Amino acid sequence: MSLKPLVRATKELREAAVRTAWRQWSAIFTLAADEHRARAIVDPEALVLVSIGLRRHEPRLWRACRAWARVGARLLSVQRTKNLARGFTGDISSGLADFAWIAVAEGNDRRWKALAATEEPSRPKRRERQATPTLASPTALMLRLRLGLGVGIKPDVLTYLVGLAGGRVTIQQITAATLYYGRAVRRAVEELVAAEFIQHWSTAPASYGADLDVWHKLLDISPDDPPAWRPWASSYAFVRAVSEWLEDDPPESATVAASEARDLAALHSGALNAAGIPPMVSGKHPGHSFLVPFQQALMSFAEYMDTVV
Repeated sequence: MSLKPLVRATKELREAAVRTAWRQWSAIFTLAADEHRARAIVDPEALVLVSIGLRRHEPRLWRACRAWARVGARLLSVQRTKNLARGFTGDISSGLADFAWIAVAEGNDRRWKALAATEEPSRPKRRERQATPTLASPTALMLRLRLGLGVGIKPDVLTYLVGLAGGRVTIQQITAATLYYGRAVRRAVEELVAAEFIQHWSTAPASYGADLDVWHKLLDISPDDPPAWRPWASSYAFVRAVSEWLEDDPPESATVAASEARDLAALHSGALNAAGIPPMVSGKHPGHSFLVPFQQALMSFAEYMDTVV
């Protein structure tokens, strides 16, 4: 069985991720411009990491990332960046170290020092443009709340709950979405409830939500059509894993590829489920036949990214 269809599907998925990331940069940054604006909430740490992970394929993402390190790194969580980076396969540490060096040396944000490279990263030959963050769009909600409340768990929890359009979720779901440590999330949620920023329901387990009637005027968002929360961290991690899999260490045969594809599908099942892609049952697709539904899943995931951005 030829791997060419799988390679094509992987390329389409990567190109969809590049389009999505660029639209998200255009929603929060004057450096980027795209006629199709993002509608879902931008996850800034996930955006930085995918821009680093795909910089070989799309240099403009890395240019946006470098510029953000100079002027917007203070709006990022160093701890959350490290937490999310663990979900990205392969070596992105060198790119993250370059980002951190720029954040420290040119952005004057010493929080990044522990991650920074020991020497200045190579500069592009072309002159780098000046740019500024733009936080007025509803899609920049997480960054805007961090600007007002400080970088940390509480603004991110609030962003997530607002992005659920009144939906109720548990501590476990909040932890999985924001990717902070569970105990710290619980404490932050309890304090947000005490401050009457969010609501609490005595379900089993307890559930929490944000009242959009309270927040829509302050945040200038529509209570009927708020910006949606999407699991960008897991989505981008899946794209990175698939892209690296076929590019850096291609399988020796279709049988090997199918075995590795099963592992990828299992490891990133959360991202696939969030995209509405049904589980691929290995028993129904023995041997290399698993590559057929996996290829279809990659194409569906690419369409999902283009649709929900």
